[in-house]
Amino acid sequence: MRLLAILATSCFVSSMSMRIIDPVVPDIARDLGIDTASVAMLASLYAFPYALAQPVLGAFGDAFGKARVIKIALALLSLCLAASALSPTFASLSVARLVGGAAAGGIIPLAFAIVGDRFPMSERQIALSRVLTAIIAGQLTGSIGSGLIASMFGWRVATAGATSLALIAFVVTLYQLRPAPGARRQAPNLKEFIDGYRSVFANPRSVVCFAAVFAEGIVIFGLFPYVAILLEERGAGGLKEAGFVLAGFGLGGFVYTALVRLMLGRLGFYKLIMAGGIVSGIGLALLSLGTSWPREMATFLIVGVGFYMIHNSLQTQATELAPHNRGSAVAMHSFFMFLGQAFGPVVYGIGLAGLGTSWILLMAGTLMGLLGVATAWGLKVRSAMATSEAAGQAGT
Repeated sequence: MRLLAILATSCFVSSMSMRIIDPVVPDIARDLGIDTASVAMLASLYAFPYALAQPVLGAFGDAFGKARVIKIALALLSLCLAASALSPTFASLSVARLVGGAAAGGIIPLAFAIVGDRFPMSERQIALSRVLTAIIAGQLTGSIGSGLIASMFGWRVATAGATSLALIAFVVTLYQLRPAPGARRQAPNLKEFIDGYRSVFANPRSVVCFAAVFAEGIVIFGLFPYVAILLEERGAGGLKEAGFVLAGFGLGGFVYTALVRLMLGRLGFYKLIMAGGIVSGIGLALLSLGTSWPREMATFLIVGVGFYMIHNSLQTQATELAPHNRGSAVAMHSFFMFLGQAFGPVVYGIGLAGLGTSWILLMAGTLMGLLGVATAWGLKVRSAMATSEAAGQAGT
């Protein structure tokens, strides 16, 4: 469908911009004369504003139009990528990533909200998985492309290439993405802003959804900025190899999108979430063995399959938490996800220094397995609560 292709274009660029720094942390450190631990924190500098912008951007999307906000966000993201490539100091690079994170926060969540507006619930998870394919492709491009180009020409050239792709996506979206026919907008006010988010949290499932994605952000994505550092320390590879290892995660996402219809049919919604936690947990635990980079790439593929089994299910739930305030609901989903991603590198940094690589990865694997079971159980219980409350209100 044409709409999905347009949304996929913008989501591809947003996803790519998130991952372009992860494989090149050592290169940036050498170029700017900064220690690798500080450069790894660029992931948090990007994720914090991404998360904090969500409540505002979600409400703005509902009020002014999701398509309009996506276009503005893409324009600003393109400028920030260009500024990153030209940054003469670590401070200026940090500012560019900080602002770029806030801009990127107005793209993927609102694209998911548009899918929620245009597709019925029976078709929504499949439609979301199609957009998810573009997001995963962006992750792959950011990881592999950045690592390969940086290994030959440096991280600045890699970032300049990302800028070019962002500008192309902006032009396509500017002229092709249209608001829904008959959509009515009005300027937001504080009461509507608060009421919108109150309606989201009034749904009993919201607590489970948001807690789960927060935990995902910490446990899964907190590891990414350290992959290149750990490979170099073990003599298992450099920037190029780190890009391929991280790309394994995206390839796992592709496997999931290819099998999602079959998985849903065989496992059902709740068992899919439970199995996803166990699969990703096994993958993280296997990473503790510290093998060669091709094997680690294959292990990251396992982690990716499991992660998307949980995450895509939670994305679908988020689109139905508050149908009349869908932009706000999806924004809160992303807020907690990226808040977790912001804390993740800090948590892993402390854990790697205090416990070592093997122990922290074994703990992460255990937590993901428990998360899958707890999330499936929590959503099942909370859904029963919502049904009971609705039946009680209907009977009064």
